[in-house]
Amino acid sequence: MNDGTPGIQRDIADRVDFAGINALSSRPAGYAVALKCLQVQADAEDADPSLRTHKRVSLHPDAWSWYQGALGEIEVGETLGGLGPEWFVRHSVPIGADTKDVDHLVIGPGGVFAINTKHHAGASIWVGDYVLRVNNANTHHLKAAQGDSSDVSRRLSEKVGFPVPVTPVIAVLNSRAIKDGRAAPKRTVSVVDARNLVAWLRAQPAHLSQTKIELIKLAAEEPMTWHVDPRAADTLRVMQRFERLTARVAISGPDPQRGAAPLKKRRPTRQPTATRAAPKRSALPEMVRLWSGTALIVIAILIFRGVADQPCLSPASCILPAVYLAWKPLIMILGVVVVGRAVFLTARQLLARGSAPQRK
Repeated sequence: MNDGTPGIQRDIADRVDFAGINALSSRPAGYAVALKCLQVQADAEDADPSLRTHKRVSLHPDAWSWYQGALGEIEVGETLGGLGPEWFVRHSVPIGADTKDVDHLVIGPGGVFAINTKHHAGASIWVGDYVLRVNNANTHHLKAAQGDSSDVSRRLSEKVGFPVPVTPVIAVLNSRAIKDGRAAPKRTVSVVDARNLVAWLRAQPAHLSQTKIELIKLAAEEPMTWHVDPRAADTLRVMQRFERLTARVAISGPDPQRGAAPLKKRRPTRQPTATRAAPKRSALPEMVRLWSGTALIVIAILIFRGVADQPCLSPASCILPAVYLAWKPLIMILGVVVVGRAVFLTARQLLARGSAPQRK
């Protein structure tokens, strides 16, 4: 008896785009950015074949940002793998023309999240109401994340027939610090350290029923919700090419096309003391300073002595003579030492000049 089941199965197969579903689910983290990096680098190598040799690849500056972006998305994708089976995760979900995509689409108990990865190694991040700053430089990260989440929300809402709120998230990789200066109601875009992303997602409260979550997952898996072309899907080959590029760039070290790091200023090399000629200085200024200082000290001693020798007119005026008498031996020794030092240095200077060899 033919109950028509095979016909029904064929009809379902015709209506379900299995190839598209497979193409969407097989897109790994960083796929779209890695593809763009390879395309830009290939164009650059066509113009300058010296960028690629048998053992190394020098990334062109135009490909460098795509390269870093792909590495960041791959790292965050690996992190999201720890969420568990109750979470629906898709990477590089296309939402616009060309390479525009959502880095990571996550659907789970806490809702729907459009995650945008940003790699700012060693940078200080500050988040304000309308701008995110990286080392005090303004960026468009908040606006871009908000736009992506709005696009995802519109597409999913049209598919399921009810409003789907989507939380925009910026996952920051390897930053030095993140400071969020916004009040809680202003935090429409969540900025999260990528290391804490999984814990943050799990901590989000549930806003949708489990039935709605499952419907949203089905809609997100449908290629027609986005614009996936299964004929263009060659993710395995693309990622293998990117892995080979990564290995060669790692071997080659810093990209010479991006310019070498500024060299530190080197101090002039000192010549050995024995061979370095001493700078010639005139002895006259030194002698003048020496004898001027000596004269000032001697004059001060004589003035002190003259004042102390004056007759006492009051008890207070007798204090200075008493001090002079108490310190007279030391004062006289000081005067002799100062004058003797000046005489000794002067004699040594004259002898040194007299014994110096004369130039021919």
